[in-house]
Amino acid sequence: MHVEPVSQYPPASSRTLAQWLDPELSARHGSDARTRLREIADGRAMRRAMWAAFLALGASAVVLGAAFLVFGWWTAAVATASAGGVVAAASALFLRRERRRIPRPGESYTTRGAGTLRGGIVAASGMFAAVNVFFVPAMLAGSDLTPILLIDGGLALLLVSGFVVPAAVIGDGRAALRRDANRDPHVAAALEHERTVWVPRAGVDMFGPL
Repeated sequence: MHVEPVSQYPPASSRTLAQWLDPELSARHGSDARTRLREIADGRAMRRAMWAAFLALGASAVVLGAAFLVFGWWTAAVATASAGGVVAAASALFLRRERRRIPRPGESYTTRGAGTLRGGIVAASGMFAAVNVFFVPAMLAGSDLTPILLIDGGLALLLVSGFVVPAAVIGDGRAALRRDANRDPHVAAALEHERTVWVPRAGVDMFGPL
């Protein structure tokens, strides 16, 4: 029989899973308080962000291959689009598997990138603008803009894939766990199991809220 240790914090069994997932309860406790549910959500979001970024990169390579095709660069187009398709397909498979994965207690991930969609857009926009500063002389000189447009297009796809997409996934991590728990019985069952066996540990004193 599972016995919860004595603690100044409410035990996991003090509320149902649905109550722990309640957005109003989350709002009352603030977004910075560490809980097991938030640990799960953040860990899932980090891994899903990684695979989402690879998926976006693969899709971007397919788009870039199509652009090469327009210019008649058949070899580059086929190679780029094929590689991108393989990466995108594999990433989509792993991303789907991550949906039902529950990180172990203490399993943590870190990122040096933005953690919100807005932050990702700001970072990507700043880098895009900084690179384009070097193209200003060529634009003013009336040079052929085709190479610049190709570089800008590829750069935009790269920045969106590497900064905007993962930042959006990370920022949506807790809401995504709530949605998955409401829609997917497997996720709900896994979280319910966590609720019944979880015990407080250093730094994570409460099971919820999310």
